[in-house]
Amino acid sequence: MNIRALASTALASILLLGTAGCGIFVDSATLKPYSAGDGLNVNVGGLQLRNVLVITDESGDASLVATIVNDTTNVQYLTVEFRTVTPVDLVIVANEGLTKVGLADENPAIATGTALKAGQYVDIYFQYGGQDGVSMSIPVLDGTYELYAPYAPSLFVPEPVVSPSATPSATPEG
Repeated sequence: MNIRALASTALASILLLGTAGCGIFVDSATLKPYSAGDGLNVNVGGLQLRNVLVITDESGDASLVATIVNDTTNVQYLTVEFRTVTPVDLVIVANEGLTKVGLADENPAIATGTALKAGQYVDIYFQYGGQDGVSMSIPVLDGTYELYAPYAPSLFVPEPVVSPSATPSATPEG
């Protein structure tokens, strides 16, 4: 009777280990870092760029959308270089703490004349100050899609430049 009980226990143990331990030597997917949004995450020195993506539409221009976390103690000037056929450089002011970049966030970053199409990836180089820069392939998404429409570059209307008048508007009284 003891041999039967021992054999049953051994068989049950082998079955339990065989079924429960099948993934024991496999890396768990939940331990791998990844970008949970539509965009990608980029770290440049003390700046953390989160959910970086590019929105384009029929205008041929591109709108950069991101959230920048500035862990430094100063305002930083982030250079963003679109490495397209005709390279386009932008400079974004990253205030201390959190800075949202995008038309809908009232902080537009528009690269004109990129001729990017939705579905592509564009190489973008990010750099500030004396920090080493980082190059990433960032997804280009469609600005006609309802979720991204507020960020479409065709919505950007530059503020008019007011130049001072050459002639005085009133004559001084003496």
